[in-house]
Amino acid sequence: MNNTQEHSTPQCRLCSASQGQTIRADYVFGGRPEHKFWHCDTCDAIYLFPIPSVEEEQYFYEKEFEKFMASRSGDERDWSGAERHIQTNQDQVRRRWKFLEPHMQPGMELLEIGCSSGFMMDAFREFGMKCTGIEPSSVFIDYLKEKQYEVYSSLDEFRASAQARAFDVIVHFFVFEHIRDPYTFLRETVALLKPGGRLIAEIPCANDPLTSLYTIPAFEKFYWSIAHHYYYTPKSLAHVLDELGYSYRLLPEQRYDLSNHIVWMTEGKPGGQGRFNNVFSKQLVEQYKSDMKQRWQCDTVFLEVYKD
Repeated sequence: MNNTQEHSTPQCRLCSASQGQTIRADYVFGGRPEHKFWHCDTCDAIYLFPIPSVEEEQYFYEKEFEKFMASRSGDERDWSGAERHIQTNQDQVRRRWKFLEPHMQPGMELLEIGCSSGFMMDAFREFGMKCTGIEPSSVFIDYLKEKQYEVYSSLDEFRASAQARAFDVIVHFFVFEHIRDPYTFLRETVALLKPGGRLIAEIPCANDPLTSLYTIPAFEKFYWSIAHHYYYTPKSLAHVLDELGYSYRLLPEQRYDLSNHIVWMTEGKPGGQGRFNNVFSKQLVEQYKSDMKQRWQCDTVFLEVYKD
């Protein structure tokens, strides 16, 4: 994506602070030389600047996103088509389920924002929930409609439709970091919850040990993506949620395992999940993840917002 603005030292995009802004990453994967990720000492936000235009962003998600993701997915995810995408994401379904199941009951109405190929909606439908999706990608939306899902290209399209309504549960996974205005997005999504409803989101955590604990130049060239407006920490997420006055809970999660981290350290590339499981004990693999989560030096955050 191209840029529309340049500025030597920006104001924080999350809290508007002008002091304490430093460059966190001077190389952005898929970006231009002027794109940087800046860190705000006040709210702990890490944000992209200059900001791509709305038009550039819309074209990117409609036409280029799947190819972009395929270039970043290593040997674990297949973005070549909907069926392969679903097959290679079943581990994600299993991993997420422990965070989701306490909030779900058969018959509930669920909205997934950024549902891609629908691999999570398939699981929700099988559980007995009534599923609606939001998906801007022209690659996946026709496939979802063929499977008889109610799906829209944007929240605006859904709200303008005759089917606009509130939901028991709203979910999105690795979407929030792509949103240019997180305050408006949260207000709009929480407004679509029924009283007592829940918003559950999975968000990358900038405390990822591969960037916060270890020094891996290849990972630094890979991690900071033009597709993201923000990289969040628990502190910066709390800043947004407290500003909005929501009741919420943040839960640590570690997606990638010790094998993946060793591959990054030794080969400088993504992939390798589970590669050394025949060497490391299951206890060691799980303890490594547990240690990262206990320190909040983990790669993922689950967010629960309660509409009481």
